[in-house]
Amino acid sequence: MTMSTFAKQLDGKVAVVTGSTQGLGEGIALRLARAGAKIVVNGRSAEKGRKVVESLLAIGAEALFIPADVTDKSQVQSLVQDGARHFGRLDILVNNAQVVPDLVEVESSANDANLEVALRSGLYGSLWASQAALPWFRQAGGGRIVNFGSINAVYGSKYGLAYNAAKEAIRGLTRTLANEWGRDNITVNAVLPSGWSPSYAAFYRGDAKKAEAVARLNPMRRHGRAEEDIGAAVLGLVSEHGRFITGQSLFIDGGANLLGLPQLHSVGTVFQ
Repeated sequence: MTMSTFAKQLDGKVAVVTGSTQGLGEGIALRLARAGAKIVVNGRSAEKGRKVVESLLAIGAEALFIPADVTDKSQVQSLVQDGARHFGRLDILVNNAQVVPDLVEVESSANDANLEVALRSGLYGSLWASQAALPWFRQAGGGRIVNFGSINAVYGSKYGLAYNAAKEAIRGLTRTLANEWGRDNITVNAVLPSGWSPSYAAFYRGDAKKAEAVARLNPMRRHGRAEEDIGAAVLGLVSEHGRFITGQSLFIDGGANLLGLPQLHSVGTVFQ
């Protein structure tokens, strides 16, 4: 796939993609870059960040890595502001970063700490980044924000209280931002993906049979691909094609959400 395939859609645009040193975030960064966007790559690992930037440069894109911990407000603000200053503008913010706590039962004492880190990295991180992006969006005459929810949160999957709470709070944030900032030509949407990533692989504990069992339950009989599936949908939302779509939650999961709560809970037994 060459740069020319999507080159015209995001020419001249600048995108900050949090948590883009691996997995879904990396795939999204690649897809937006192929569409012509200049990319601010973010993560905590300088080595991983360097490799992603190199892969973006290799396809002819402009890219910059800025390390930041999304649980720290000042680091999140600096990430957005420094990236925008470097490229001279900001048009797109993808709030992908999220710390995923260990799975525990609701009555576990670990939930206090789990909620703290899940909410700070997901809900607060998305809020802080969006607030920092707002002046730049207004200066550009508009902007696009894509936040991340989760099918697990929608159906209340077992043992994921902290993660589920953070993800549903993000959907509430998404609707509020869309309502308040629409007058500034800013669209805000949430995607609820099902795609393969290092954290997803770790969830299966290296057991390929578990991963295959869950994939077979998907109506499309496979896991989503970071760039080709998740990244392509995000591209649609942040391009001119998504200019009148806002305040929405979009499942990008091959139909996994059609399984409903009982099926998801039966899937959960695979991991016990």
